[in-house]
Amino acid sequence: MQKTGRMLAGLVTLVLALWSVQAVGAETQVIGRDFKHMTTGFPLTGGHAAAACETCHVGGVFKGTPRACDGCHAMGKRVVATPKPNSHIVTDAPCESCHFYSHTWLGARYNHGSAVPGQCRNCHVGRMATGKPGSHGTGKKATESCDSCHRTFAWTPASWNHNLSPGVCSTCHSNAAIVSAPNLKPAGHAAPALKGTEACDACHSYSGWYPNRFKHNTGAACASCHNGSIAVGKTGSHTTTSKATFACNDCHITTTSWLPAQYRHTSPAACSSCHDGIVAGGKSVGHVATTNECNQCHMNTTTWSGALGAKPPKHIPYSNASEPCTSCHVGTSSVKTGSALHTYLGGIACYTCHGSNTVYSGQGQKTERWPNFHESSKNPGATDCSASGCHRPLGSKGNLYINWD
Repeated sequence: MQKTGRMLAGLVTLVLALWSVQAVGAETQVIGRDFKHMTTGFPLTGGHAAAACETCHVGGVFKGTPRACDGCHAMGKRVVATPKPNSHIVTDAPCESCHFYSHTWLGARYNHGSAVPGQCRNCHVGRMATGKPGSHGTGKKATESCDSCHRTFAWTPASWNHNLSPGVCSTCHSNAAIVSAPNLKPAGHAAPALKGTEACDACHSYSGWYPNRFKHNTGAACASCHNGSIAVGKTGSHTTTSKATFACNDCHITTTSWLPAQYRHTSPAACSSCHDGIVAGGKSVGHVATTNECNQCHMNTTTWSGALGAKPPKHIPYSNASEPCTSCHVGTSSVKTGSALHTYLGGIACYTCHGSNTVYSGQGQKTERWPNFHESSKNPGATDCSASGCHRPLGSKGNLYINWD
């Protein structure tokens, strides 16, 4: 009985001891969890947040615990953590160069910052990293470096990097051994049409076959292509009038569309040489009877509207009857003044306009009829204001044809 009692007492003591140890351990673990690990410069995130302290701090040793990934995640280290698998790409770069998350190994991406252009296959051989698939067994897909088409962030989208000189498209796009059938010139691009003679980039861009429009950057005359054989030529309505003699760009102002089209009037020829009702629109029924050229009244080449019309009855006289209206009338709203206006009045007496008894509304002086005008007693032999000794050009005072002194 005493022996049984001693055994029971020992068992109770053992249970109490184990409970005490467990309680102390639990208390220690709680204290460890309360420790602000951020203060060490190594925050516990991802998988590190759920790991027990002694997983990294083996034997209760804190000082010298590795901070770099490969200090633990490698074979033969004091801290046992998942090492690189045998299938891992061969590299001595730090883990965090590719693995951006501390809670999973997935989502890794190689940082191609140190990769050398043209040497993709140093790694992309199917063992260290993904290699070329079976579809890349012919043409440039088989011979060129991956970065000729692909970018470092993904395999798709992929397109050939056309860092070549202009005009060499046919080096590849006419060779079935280099490019696929959809990227060869189609049958509809055969000579003698422009499509058969020009390089692909004369119409197409590097990003796609469409949109495709000839770039018109050759400087050649329009008719060298627009002759009805190489490219669309002049239509029937362009063969019987002046349109037959003009170059396309005399009327067609853009290279993207035939319309709008309007003659640019760059020729110095008289208006009537075209505007005769046959070559181009002439005078309409009811037009004022005149033999003057169109531009004597019509001030622009885009519309017939805004014509100056006939001269008013009190129009300023001018020495040359054939002088065009545009010599003085600038546009439809302004008239030359001062010396610029008087250029066309040579040989006309000043008092023709500058007299109060004339029919013209000039700057008339309030005097009697010539020669009994103001100051006439100082030069009774003068026949005109400019000869009076006061008003230029023969006089010595005032400003020429601008004001009286």
